Amino acid sequence: MIRLAHFLPSVFLLTAQAAFAAAPPAQPMRLERASTTYLYADPISGLQLTVPTGWRVRAETLNGIRQLRVVPPKADQRERAAIDVTIRLRPWLSGETLAKLAADYREQDGDREAAQTVHYQPKAGRLVLDYREGRYVSDQLWIVRRNLHIFQREDKRRVLEARCAANASEFKSYRKNLQLLCYSAQFAKGRL
Repeated sequence: MIRLAHFLPSVFLLTAQAAFAAAPPAQPMRLERASTTYLYADPISGLQLTVPTGWRVRAETLNGIRQLRVVPPKADQRERAAIDVTIRLRPWLSGETLAKLAADYREQDGDREAAQTVHYQPKAGRLVLDYREGRYVSDQLWIVRRNLHIFQREDKRRVLEARCAANASEFKSYRKNLQLLCYSAQFAKGRL
């Protein structure tokens, strides 16, 4: 009986080793990575941009110009951070050029500080601005907002304008998403 007690665990151990040796090697588990962005294309204006998953795009018309407003998914992003993203394709104003816009934003204007960053790329027809501006909100509370503002010349008649803003104290937390939205905005090729 004592021999049988020693023999059973040995048999079990040998059987288990044989089963593991015969089993095919374990394959590493491949997890499909969920996409963190999607491409939004507006069929009416021809504007398109890459949008973080969960954010919504609303088309609206303001002063006769169709624009896209991108809304973050969480209430605190809309309220505390006061995220405001608008993309539009608009006509050039009389006498307006990228060089003149760059010069204007290099100087303070009222509650807007001089731009911290002005990247003017004449050959690409692009102007990238990073600036802060203040304003009073309810109960005379002064809020400073930080803006990433991009102008992209589409042709002699139109300019694509993308403005991504948030309260300055919250901007850093949402910088990647705001940059993604503003830098990806473009006019779909092949549209008139």
